[in-house]
Amino acid sequence: MATLSAARAQPAAVSPTAEPAPVPRGPIETLSVLLRFGAVMAVVLAAASLPASSLIGVRRVVVVGARTVSAADIVSRSGIRPGDRLLGISTARAAARVRTLPRVARAEVSIGLGGAVTIHVAERRPYAAVALRGRYLLLDASGVVIDTVPAAGRLPVVAAERLRPAWLQMGDRLPEPRVLLAVKALGDLPREVLAPGVKIRPAATGELALVTPDGITVRLGPLRGLRERAALLPQLLTAVRKRGVPVEYLDLRFSGNVVMKPATWPGAGERP
Repeated sequence: MATLSAARAQPAAVSPTAEPAPVPRGPIETLSVLLRFGAVMAVVLAAASLPASSLIGVRRVVVVGARTVSAADIVSRSGIRPGDRLLGISTARAAARVRTLPRVARAEVSIGLGGAVTIHVAERRPYAAVALRGRYLLLDASGVVIDTVPAAGRLPVVAAERLRPAWLQMGDRLPEPRVLLAVKALGDLPREVLAPGVKIRPAATGELALVTPDGITVRLGPLRGLRERAALLPQLLTAVRKRGVPVEYLDLRFSGNVVMKPATWPGAGERP
């Protein structure tokens, strides 16, 4: 009796799945990776190159350009203090605060290495004095009020009759057209004429008159064409003084002509 043995099926050998070969990077992708890496390293190196103090706080505040305004007042107005966090400082806002000082025309704030903050300022220069209620307002060349003082010193004086400004704010342009006209006219007059004690009188009509320190009145006329009409004024005044004859006024209102009216009494050229 034959014995039949069932053949057992042997499972086929299964080979492990092989990982796919890496796809080579293209030149564009490789360049992108390198650029990102370079940017990160640049930031890290830049941060490492800064002194620790510059990342923490202000070590000192330096003022450059101040002459009449004290450095302490400028630093105080800026709002920046030693120890403040540098990253929390707005240089634009600090400069704007400094510019609120009446004598400061321009201001810039910069932050340097080592925790140093520098404030650069340009001051307004006194250009004319305006008589008002027993004192004098100091104006710059644009008519901005920068101070009040008891005496005009060596500045030319703007003497406007019945001057009553609607308001007066230090650091703002004086809201008085007659005064602004006179200040502008000073720039058209020869420098030799603007001796200490000289006065310029603006009228509501737009006409201007000059009174010299020795009492000679010069009718200047309107602002238009003033530079040309007043070009010979120093020589005219010298000639009048050499003659030794008092004059009531010199009239320069007519281009190409000078009218001189002799005075009949001493000091007639100066009005109270």
